[in-house]
Amino acid sequence: MERTLLAIATAVLISLMIAPHKGGNLLRAGGYAHAPIFVSFSQVDVKQLVLQTIILAVLLTVIVNLKPRRK
Repeated sequence: MERTLLAIATAVLISLMIAPHKGGNLLRAGGYAHAPIFVSFSQVDVKQLVLQTIILAVLLTVIVNLKPRRK
């Protein structure tokens, strides 16, 4: 349980560090500029941010729980 929550928290932090922005001269990928959320909060595409956070959280949670736990 602890590893799962840590994976979700890590996914949220990573997602906020590469938040999709609608415009600007930032790193471009797939029509969006990716930069930390505090660079320009007003231009963050919230729908894309939520989707990317969910996908990243599920991915990290699966990776963390792949190995069997030691008892």
